[in-house]
Amino acid sequence: MKALRTFALALTAATLAACGGSPSTDFDSFFPWDPDRADVQEAKNGLQYVVVEEGPEDGASPGISSTVQVFYEGRLTDGTVFDGNFGTGQPAIFGVGQVIPGWTQGLQLMSEGDEYVFYIPSEIGYGQNPRPGSKIKPGDDLIFRVKLEKVFVPKPADEAAWDKYTPWDSSHEDVQKTDSGLEYVVLESGPEDGAKPLPSDTVVVLYEGRFAESGEVFDSAYQRGEPIMFSASGVIPGWKEALSMMRPGDHWLLHVPSDIAYGERGHPAGIPPNADLNFEVELIDVLSSN
Repeated sequence: MKALRTFALALTAATLAACGGSPSTDFDSFFPWDPDRADVQEAKNGLQYVVVEEGPEDGASPGISSTVQVFYEGRLTDGTVFDGNFGTGQPAIFGVGQVIPGWTQGLQLMSEGDEYVFYIPSEIGYGQNPRPGSKIKPGDDLIFRVKLEKVFVPKPADEAAWDKYTPWDSSHEDVQKTDSGLEYVVLESGPEDGAKPLPSDTVVVLYEGRFAESGEVFDSAYQRGEPIMFSASGVIPGWKEALSMMRPGDHWLLHVPSDIAYGERGHPAGIPPNADLNFEVELIDVLSSN
């Protein structure tokens, strides 16, 4: 596992801001599940669902290769809660094709901003092989409330930008500098009214990291096809500084000298001592602590 990703994922849930994710309906009202309710719709493979809230008409819908950001709560048919993240401030981010079949099918019915309740029969849930240690027993049908926040379509790193600014030239007219030694190029800018992340906030980013000297890629969320989420204060100093200046929608190239990266110690996940690093960074979202 690569250095920045390892560092980010080592953060505990306690470091993440409590924000967002409020459900729009009383989930208890769906128990016991009544397939004859007037608002219950049926899909293939036994999936049933209720549209609780609809997002904007132009909201993106995920495909099988998309990555999504969601809040959810899962219960057994007797109402027992077995999983969920509403109210935690930490949405889940995962690939549509990486979850149980009922979720994969159901998510593709939704658009950004939608909130649905799904009834998922065991055959398209966990079947006879539930997760070890879970409250789910073999053969259990499941009911989920799901709020689809964002859809991320896989995209490549900006090779044209890398080609233009590699090797890094500090004297290039596009390069901006800070007192710490951080250097950056603004490739795209998001809306000016976007909120810059505070240290207590959680950020959602796409990024790629390359060694400044060789240009070799050492970590890439672009290559994995999904963004990553972490505390704005839980990364290397050069990243902390850059993120504090960025707004959602900003897309930058960073040059991070070793002394504000991993320094003399390097990182056991593959960063040697005294390595200068370059990063492509897109700030997708800021999950505020307020």
